[in-house]
Amino acid sequence: MRALVTGSTGFLGLNLVSELIKEGWEVYAFHRPSSDLKYLNRFAVKRIIGDIGDYSSLKSGIPQKLDALFHAAANTSLWKKNNPKQCEDNVLGTRNLVSCALEKKTKKFILTSSISSFGVHEEKIDESTSSNVLESKKASHYDKTKYLAEKEVLQGVRQGLNAVILNPCRIMGPFDEKDWSLFVQDACRDKVIFVPSGTGMICHSRNVARAHIRAVEKGGSGEKYLLGGPEATFKDIINEAQSILGKKKTNRVTPDWILWLAGYAMSVASFFTKKPPLITPETVRLLTETVTCRYQKAQQELGYKSPSLNETIGEVIDWLRKEQSVS
Repeated sequence: MRALVTGSTGFLGLNLVSELIKEGWEVYAFHRPSSDLKYLNRFAVKRIIGDIGDYSSLKSGIPQKLDALFHAAANTSLWKKNNPKQCEDNVLGTRNLVSCALEKKTKKFILTSSISSFGVHEEKIDESTSSNVLESKKASHYDKTKYLAEKEVLQGVRQGLNAVILNPCRIMGPFDEKDWSLFVQDACRDKVIFVPSGTGMICHSRNVARAHIRAVEKGGSGEKYLLGGPEATFKDIINEAQSILGKKKTNRVTPDWILWLAGYAMSVASFFTKKPPLITPETVRLLTETVTCRYQKAQQELGYKSPSLNETIGEVIDWLRKEQSVS
């Protein structure tokens, strides 16, 4: 079985590469010339250098009749200045991959989307929930590009592409250096500066990767699968890490207004510094919202499982201790 993974040097991409190799797949790792290969070099893969925004590099690099193409690459920026590039990466890049997969007769196309493509809802959603992302004033540009990327894949399905869309919640696990595991890193280093009020579902990266692989055989073409897990506030995540580490638990939650003030102030400052702000209003919305779903469909059809919060946080800490010398 042969698979190609885009975003192969990223957090989820590396977990996908790892799980595919464990299951005996021959893996092609697609990445940009500028990608950091620190972790990817540990795996026995065939590297393909290119850019999903450059169709010629896809056409020359992607092999014929792959058993699976896992599209895990994404521009996750929450800075408005990066919106044009984000659209190019997430929407046009997906369009290019869909076209190339059809041309190369790829047997199964798996898109890593996000729960955010459904938009902002007060209630717990499932796959039948209609997306309001294009109408919602609370949705970020990233949310909208993920929804539009799904549209590109579904257009490919109408043209004969056998494709599945996976919509994970908040993913944590090994190889996560800059996403949700940052809160665990802060707990390890006793540098918890703020604790957002938001709540979400926590997915383990290994289980999300395995769901992708199961989707090759069991996922219905044109179907979406939400991937959830235990519900946790950011305070829960930090406290769980502190409990495992034997550290004093943080009791405070940062008031939303302080984060909003910081988000707007840093965004204004970025116009002068020309550097990405640490926090934007889009970031604050993400950190203060409640995002949950029903994910029985993935459990029943893909055999998806979600470990406890304690197990997930424990594995993140083990990885951080091994890779980054945290105490």
